[in-house]
Amino acid sequence: MQKQIIIILFNLLSFQTIAQEENPYEAYKVKWIGKPAPDFKYKDINGKEFFLSDLKGKVVLMNCWFINCSGCRIEYPGLQNLKNRLEKQRKADQIVLLSLALDSKEQLQEYLKKMPLNFFHMADAGEVTQGTYGALGFPTNLIIDQNGIIRHIKLGGSPQSADDIEYEMLQLLKK
Repeated sequence: MQKQIIIILFNLLSFQTIAQEENPYEAYKVKWIGKPAPDFKYKDINGKEFFLSDLKGKVVLMNCWFINCSGCRIEYPGLQNLKNRLEKQRKADQIVLLSLALDSKEQLQEYLKKMPLNFFHMADAGEVTQGTYGALGFPTNLIIDQNGIIRHIKLGGSPQSADDIEYEMLQLLKK
């Protein structure tokens, strides 16, 4: 009986490893979900500086993107609507939306003139998004709980992304 249990466990672990190798997104989620979000210094395009760890006590959406990403542009109106809904529900002080763009500060500021997005925006964020967090694609959304733990990862690029993100963030606020 004990030998059979060991064989079953071995097979399950092997299956999980094979599944992760076949699907890099699943492997990425396994690597990060439930783990502390690595801290980094954040300087928004207005010059405000803080660390990610300064946001403990709040639910944080880290949206990794770039201007010429078609999926990012599709997703952003929904994220802005999410921000507006949170403000109307008076939850905006409990949730922070961080935009980590690969683009330069100048490119991002020019884009935001045409497409205003009421987030904290970090330009030239490749070192964080691809270096520290190893984002596999764009947009990538990481939802971090009040204790600084990554709870959800969602590859975006659809108008419905914001609805999924909102649901997960509100669930974290209930805890």
